[in-house]
Amino acid sequence: MDYRPSRMAVVAKCAEAFIREFFDQNPLSHVGLVTIKDGISHRLTDIGGSPESQIKALMGKLECSGDSSLQNALELIHGYLNQIPSYGHKEVLILYSALNTCDPGDVMETVEKCKKSKIRCSVIGLAAEIFICKHLCEETGGSYTVALDESHFKELLLEHAPPPPAIAEYAAANLIKMGFPQRGAEDLISICSCHKKIKSGAEGYICPRCKVNVCELPTECRTCGLTLVSSPHLARSYHHLFPVAPFDEVTFKLGQKGGQNCYGCQQSLINSDSQSNLHVRCPKCNQHFCFDCDIYIHESLHNCPGCESQRSFSS
Repeated sequence: MDYRPSRMAVVAKCAEAFIREFFDQNPLSHVGLVTIKDGISHRLTDIGGSPESQIKALMGKLECSGDSSLQNALELIHGYLNQIPSYGHKEVLILYSALNTCDPGDVMETVEKCKKSKIRCSVIGLAAEIFICKHLCEETGGSYTVALDESHFKELLLEHAPPPPAIAEYAAANLIKMGFPQRGAEDLISICSCHKKIKSGAEGYICPRCKVNVCELPTECRTCGLTLVSSPHLARSYHHLFPVAPFDEVTFKLGQKGGQNCYGCQQSLINSDSQSNLHVRCPKCNQHFCFDCDIYIHESLHNCPGCESQRSFSS
């Protein structure tokens, strides 16, 4: 009774919010759902890029019973994520309510297997801290937290929505063919390749290679296999994967040359009483910014105005 009306209802509600937030911040990423019950793990959905299909499957299978087997779940997940290309991040987020794990073999071997495959595992517990969950997260580079109540659980869950910065050691560079489809003509009637339903052109997108209709982006064309995205999706993913470097805190004193005004909003960085004023400086372009612009650059703009100005001048 610590989560009302029940743990399952709370988890489902928060998981729906997480899926929507995850796809909003990671438009090119894919998600798959796996359930653990009766000592086995079951694939609820295939790995895909549609939030609506994931949520529909989640809401249709709200049931729990029997023992929990962490090893079976990790083995199943390992099999799926091993097919991910080398340039992709492989992450697992486990929402765990049980106080133990009933495994058919040595779960430590499975943890090592996930570590070697560079699968980052994180766990959010709903009951109490468990050693095996903590060990799994420490070995694979993930995080382990235990929720205190519903609001804390949702807060911990949404912290996993923003993508981690690209790690050169894990993310191998590779060229990928992508297509940027356009909306179909309004008078065009076609069958979408996703659901095999008749739709008008305005309701879908046309693959630039094979000209078939798809319902939503991002997706992979069922006919020719081309990855279909929109340019805003690509830009948002790039900003999150390669964020602006943290700015350095500096102080400016009266009589010091340079950095008197914020490079972003042009407000003065000197207090009216001629006291020293703390602000930040970009380590790359050495331009000075106030704290308001610092927050705006790192949380919304995702580009340093000073660096972008230098890049435009040099080009």
